[in-house]
Amino acid sequence: MAVFSGAGRSGRNEAPWRTWLRRSLPVIGVIAVVLLISAIAFYVYDSNRRGAIILSNDLITAIDRRVEVQMHAYLSPAQQFLELAGAAAQGRSVAEGGPEAERFALNALPTIGPVTGFSYADPEGNFQFIVRNEQGGYDTKTIDVRDGNRRVTWVRRDATGKVTATETDPSDTFDPRTRPWYQGAEQSKKPFWTPTYLFFTVKKPGISFAIPNYDADGKLVNVLSVDIELATLCAFLKQLGIGVSGKALIIDKQGRIVAYPSDDWLPADRPDVTSPLLDEIGDPVLTRVYNRLRVEGYGRQVLDIDERRIIVSSEPVKMLSGHNWVVLIVVPETDFTGFVVDSGWAALFMSVVVVLLIAGLTGLMAWRSMLADRRATAAATRQQALELRTQAFVDLAQGAATADGLAGENLQSATESAATACDAKRVAIWRLTSDRRTLTCEDCFDRTVDDHTAGLEFHRDEMPHLFAAVDKGAPIDAADAGRDRRTSELFTSYLEPLGISRVYLAPIVAAGQSIGLLSVEDPRQGDRAAGLAAFCDALSILLALRFTAATPGALATSSQALAAAVMPPPAEERPPDSFLQRQARLERTLLQQGAALEDVRESSVDRAAVGVIKLPTWTSVTQRPSDSGQRTAMDAIVHELRLSIERSGATYAALLDDQIVVAAFSPEADSIGENARCVATAMLALRDRLIEFEDQWSTSLDFRLAIDIGTVMISTVGTEPPTRSLWGGALGVAKVLAATASRRSVAASETAYEVLSGDFLFRPRGSYFLPETGTMRTFVMVGRT
Repeated sequence: MAVFSGAGRSGRNEAPWRTWLRRSLPVIGVIAVVLLISAIAFYVYDSNRRGAIILSNDLITAIDRRVEVQMHAYLSPAQQFLELAGAAAQGRSVAEGGPEAERFALNALPTIGPVTGFSYADPEGNFQFIVRNEQGGYDTKTIDVRDGNRRVTWVRRDATGKVTATETDPSDTFDPRTRPWYQGAEQSKKPFWTPTYLFFTVKKPGISFAIPNYDADGKLVNVLSVDIELATLCAFLKQLGIGVSGKALIIDKQGRIVAYPSDDWLPADRPDVTSPLLDEIGDPVLTRVYNRLRVEGYGRQVLDIDERRIIVSSEPVKMLSGHNWVVLIVVPETDFTGFVVDSGWAALFMSVVVVLLIAGLTGLMAWRSMLADRRATAAATRQQALELRTQAFVDLAQGAATADGLAGENLQSATESAATACDAKRVAIWRLTSDRRTLTCEDCFDRTVDDHTAGLEFHRDEMPHLFAAVDKGAPIDAADAGRDRRTSELFTSYLEPLGISRVYLAPIVAAGQSIGLLSVEDPRQGDRAAGLAAFCDALSILLALRFTAATPGALATSSQALAAAVMPPPAEERPPDSFLQRQARLERTLLQQGAALEDVRESSVDRAAVGVIKLPTWTSVTQRPSDSGQRTAMDAIVHELRLSIERSGATYAALLDDQIVVAAFSPEADSIGENARCVATAMLALRDRLIEFEDQWSTSLDFRLAIDIGTVMISTVGTEPPTRSLWGGALGVAKVLAATASRRSVAASETAYEVLSGDFLFRPRGSYFLPETGTMRTFVMVGRT
């Protein structure tokens, strides 16, 4: 029968590379935009950063020059004042030149901001000191040590220069000859700048500039000095805006701090304290800078300190006196380039927003394009499936219109066409008997093995929920048959052993009453399932016409045929011995593996009777029933098995996980009947006993039994006495039958039926295709005759 295969009318025969290119172009465009924006952002950031670094260097150079100019402007008046004061003293001692020097200082000091005090001392210890007070005036301190008497006098003045008080201080022990400015000038014999130290009188840090004066004989006559508080110089350094956190310091060549942009860097309670070095200030950055300067020298450089780039500028400032100091500027590079980073991040953020918008729009377009393609492909698939099923239904309808309708080979053709059209693993047609208690398989087609079977029966007692659903006449679409109440029993005994979980059941209805069932097992899902329900419903209508068109004579013929299947045929009409057929199939299977049946004769038994009892889950048999003492349910079952084996005369029994194997065999070939009856008797006895256990324990053991006769392999273990193990052949067939049998029933193979049909009652169960044995009729052993 020809089956139409739709090629899809969407016209989508586009080459794969064109499809890939069409879908990839938006992504490529987004990547190109991202790369371009990234390149632009990096170029702008790098250009701005290099420009910012150049500007920062220029700014630091300008700050250096500004500090140098400021230092000259700050300290030059103090030097000039001291030179004029020396002219007023005229190389005289304090006692002689003090009055004139005092008058000059009181008039000149208010015009010189940085100078806070004037000192005039001679080698005898006489001393004159003029200092600015808190009221804005100037106080004069005089120490007179002439005549061996030490007198310390203070003259206080207000802002207008008026004397407000004259005091003496006998406790004053000050000696100018011990101060750094005096000793430095005396030792250097030239103008001298002191390092930072604490002023004795005002208790504030500062520096002093001293000039020694000598007579014609080179004898020291006096030393003049001016005091400059560092507070004013530090305030100047603090006012310098160097980036965000940069700072400027004044140090000497040894790295000792002269001025620092802070008010509390030098303690005021220790007169003998000296200014600290850079590594003593407690700043880790300055410590690293000091160490680098000691090694590499002064100049302009960029240091990497703690993952930060620090710009260090250390330019010398030569003062008028010849004393060399260094202006040290320390500033993080980010203070100058930070705005570049911030603007770069802002530009990057805006670029990312733009890219995200472009990517979103592009992704939306690509997604809509892919969605359209998927919809078109799905529509084409659904259209193809519909056309395929339509053509299959047309062919079936044409076959039903013939004289024979859907009978015989046409019925097999119908199941084949339905399996192909639904892309299903199996399709079966079932007919409900007149007493509505049995569903009989008219034909079942299995696509995996390309074979037909028939005769399998389902009974209402075994599957009450399925029969109840069939009586309602509504289709059943069970995506998970094991979870659907209507198909759970069918799944357990029929679908699960075949590895099938999805099934579609379409009732065959005539005159408002269900007369059969169409089962489509494991059909294709998704778009290829389009029209499945409509196709199955239409096919069930054709089958209903076929079943209702059967004549009473035909029904009688079917009944006779069913009876003939159950009862053994007359001797002259008996088919070839089924055991010989199985032996021939086994021989062919062995030959395919490079062996022959004769090669395994010594380790096999040709005709062994094998019974298998499949027990329930281990959690059920580990419980302790109330009437079994301390034994578990498994203990009771094994005990009954032992008794049944002893009474039946079976020669072998073993417990393998959840299965019990019972076997009877002997070397004599003509004893197969007796061995088979032994095993059959044990199976029936154990079945009845297990049913009694269920009633006593009020539980469901869900056991299944099976029996087969055929070849088995025997392995002997050298123990005392020897231990034998069975495997292969009939044992494997019996396990498969037990797994697919209905609960509480004893399934039997065709060979077991032929041997035992004279002594036991059987009813047909249907046909199964088994590996190595081919298609085999199966039966259910009911009891003894």
